[in-house]
Amino acid sequence: MRHIYLIARREYLSYVATIGFWVSLAMIPVFLLLGMALPALMDRASGVRNFTIIDHDGRYERAIEQSFMDERAEHILEFIDSLILVEGETEELLAAKTAAEENKSETEIRSMLGTQRSTALAAKRESFNKVPPPANTIEALRPFLLEEKMIDTVRGPEPLHAAAFVYLGNDGIVQIEYWSANISERRLQGKIRRAVREQMQKDEFSRSGIELALVEKISDLKPVIISLSPEKAADNAKVTAEDRLPFIISIIFAFILWSVVFSVANMLLTSVIEEKSNKILDSLLSAAPLRSILMGKLLGVAMVSFTLLAGWVLAGLVSMLAAGSVIDTGGAGRIASILSAAGDPWLIIPFFGYFIFGYLMFGSIFLALGSLCETLQEAQTLMTPMIFLMMVPMFALGFAMQDPESSVLAVLSWIPLFTPYIMMARLPTDPPMIEIIGTTLVMVTTTFVVLLGAGKVFQAGAMHQAGSDYFKNMFSKLLPKKKKKN
Repeated sequence: MRHIYLIARREYLSYVATIGFWVSLAMIPVFLLLGMALPALMDRASGVRNFTIIDHDGRYERAIEQSFMDERAEHILEFIDSLILVEGETEELLAAKTAAEENKSETEIRSMLGTQRSTALAAKRESFNKVPPPANTIEALRPFLLEEKMIDTVRGPEPLHAAAFVYLGNDGIVQIEYWSANISERRLQGKIRRAVREQMQKDEFSRSGIELALVEKISDLKPVIISLSPEKAADNAKVTAEDRLPFIISIIFAFILWSVVFSVANMLLTSVIEEKSNKILDSLLSAAPLRSILMGKLLGVAMVSFTLLAGWVLAGLVSMLAAGSVIDTGGAGRIASILSAAGDPWLIIPFFGYFIFGYLMFGSIFLALGSLCETLQEAQTLMTPMIFLMMVPMFALGFAMQDPESSVLAVLSWIPLFTPYIMMARLPTDPPMIEIIGTTLVMVTTTFVVLLGAGKVFQAGAMHQAGSDYFKNMFSKLLPKKKKKN
């Protein structure tokens, strides 16, 4: 036990006692926040793109303007729905949602949301802004499109991103000439096309003798969806944000589990290769039994992973407290709901259990692979299939966000290498107890088998009795040998 403790302490301090470890740990929440905010930051950095419509009839120009107004109304409604999902159905949010559904002005809706939410809504500005045409011909507009001339806006002089000429062709079909120097940006072109198409359909209805008001009334029909759960009492069956939190938390836990296992297992691989190439592993073998070295390394890096988890939890708590202080109402209640869902023993206990067995499986495999290689270049050939295996649960977790009760996930749960991550995501769906027990037994059994096999491979590699072609030679012995021709 003393040898295991000393080697585990050495492995732990070799990572934790470095400045780089703590810098990387501090940067993880920063990168997570950047990853969530990057799309909005990129959209804001691109600026508002001005465009103009030249339509001598004026009918299609008005249709395009109305289309952008309707799209903005949809964005406002989606924003309010997201607030309801996080904060719950408060009186002010429900009133703002009703106003949005009744097509009230954005100014009125913002007054209902309050200062903080109104500021957040204002930040979700539109990417495109329609401006009056500075000229009516492409020859006159070309200097504006090439940014040789600027147009006047409320924000000051700005370039003209695009110009669309809408006219009736000789064959009676409406045509759109879309002029823009940015030939790769197609969102605006698609928006204009959809608006003109809808107006063309309305015109055709009118020519067919169908009242336009009736068409618009039918087009505006939409159902009101109320999500209810049969597991709740009839008088309180409505699904709330608190009901969805366990599903969200379980997916987050599964992603964290995958990230930690993959990162620390890779630490084991690189450390063994470095120690073997620098003859440090030979010195360890002369001072401690090989089994103690194997277990000590697994234990030491496991403690590194727990340190990572503790740092992430602390960063998450600080982020939630900061977010709760920024939001004007209900912040403490929302944080309490999230912490309650994240601290559910039905999720916490399996999380650590799945982490232990997932780490032991992949950690021992990576240790064995590292012992067979002298350099990282050699390890890459053996790592390729492991990386593909590790990517399968990552793709499956993306699918689980849409349908956690999928039969595909149920099948993948029985594959021991994937069990920790897939089952972690499936737990809130209350899978059958036979699946929970069965997959756990298969995972535990596989872990012990992998540990025994990895120990044999580690011994062969550490004793310089095998190299990167170890598995190739092993499989060649299993294949039947060809008889030599006389």
